Amino acid sequence: MMGFRDIIGQDSIISTLTGVVKSGKAAHAYIFDGEKGMGKKTLAAVFARALQCETPFDEREGAEPCGHCHSCKCAESGSHPDIITLVPEKTSSIGVSDIRSQVVNDVAIKPYYSPRKIYIIPDANLMTEEAENALLKTLEEPPSYAVIIILSDNKDRLLPTIVSRAVCFQMRAVDNNEVRSFLERKNPELTDTSAVISFARGNLGRAVQLSESEEFKLLFEKLRRIVTGVRDMNDTGISLAAAEAAGKKEEGDDVLSFLLLWFRDVLFLKAGGSEERLIFFNEERELARAAAYYSFERINRIIEEIKTVRSRLRSNVNPENTFELLFMNMR
Repeated sequence: MMGFRDIIGQDSIISTLTGVVKSGKAAHAYIFDGEKGMGKKTLAAVFARALQCETPFDEREGAEPCGHCHSCKCAESGSHPDIITLVPEKTSSIGVSDIRSQVVNDVAIKPYYSPRKIYIIPDANLMTEEAENALLKTLEEPPSYAVIIILSDNKDRLLPTIVSRAVCFQMRAVDNNEVRSFLERKNPELTDTSAVISFARGNLGRAVQLSESEEFKLLFEKLRRIVTGVRDMNDTGISLAAAEAAGKKEEGDDVLSFLLLWFRDVLFLKAGGSEERLIFFNEERELARAAAYYSFERINRIIEEIKTVRSRLRSNVNPENTFELLFMNMR
């Protein structure tokens, strides 16, 4: 069973939550906020198990759930009657009927055998306005035994009145060295994690997903080939590279993220930065060549052009033509 000790990079939050568990005084509502892949669901599950654990503290490892009591075993199997994770009827939204049937009406029933009844609401930013208002009524007058854990990709999308009635925790980006260590422990055969770490930007879940993706590896190699060769391409080569970059619409943002990170490194080296702090630390030779080729002004203009391309692609312009112009300017 996972515990707080298995959660990486959220030490401040864990310190507070373990204090809550030890004190036995939980608030009625919590918000765990952060982008997908940051570990909100895992943290909520561990917190809920720790709050419900039946083993006395002197027989537990700190505030960790023990993993062997009846409550922990039920939670591990997903059958704990007093830990309820909301499952909406639709994948695109959480409707008022979901909140009423799985939270509002259910919360009136006392816990079956635990001291608390804990509700976990994933993707809470998908709640409709009616659903939020229904939840708000429960948050305004919750039963003493209720704990509601709200998971959101962006708490600013929630009603301010909901946010004001909850203890809010912002999930933090994980340090790159911690991400690297985790990936290497998970898969010792990984020889180069620089691209994965660069794209993940502190999101551990995304880092794991990318490290296991063959499509990502192919995308990285394709973009590396383009960005290191664009200075020597003729017009035909530029057109072919643009067609490659525009190949899959869902990859467009990753392509531009790669280019921004690449030219960030070029600018960093140009300014005399240390190679140890490069994002693409295994590409120092190619980055140094680019830094020697481009002026400061040109690098900054390219970075601004990449940002402009991102805006244009979101406006549904022709991606192939847009990338072709960008690559010509890079050349």
